[in-house]
Amino acid sequence: MDIGDLQRALRRKLNAQEERASHHVYFFIDIPGNGEIRAAKFSHSARGRLPDFVVADTARRLKLNRRQLDELVECTLTGEGFYELWNTAR
Repeated sequence: MDIGDLQRALRRKLNAQEERASHHVYFFIDIPGNGEIRAAKFSHSARGRLPDFVVADTARRLKLNRRQLDELVECTLTGEGFYELWNTAR
């Protein structure tokens, strides 16, 4: 999975807010009824394809499996669909 594709999906579909720290870039999303969660964490130097452990961590934080995260990035899963999955994954 490409870092740029994942970042765009987080920003556009989930309205993620980007926060830059000294060594990492964090993405936070607001979950209605749950507050703000950290959705992703990337190294400042990350480019191109993400390591599998970063993709798996992002999927886990979003309560998605890998297939669902791929669908979010590939635009077959909408932001509304994500929030429905989040609410059923409790």
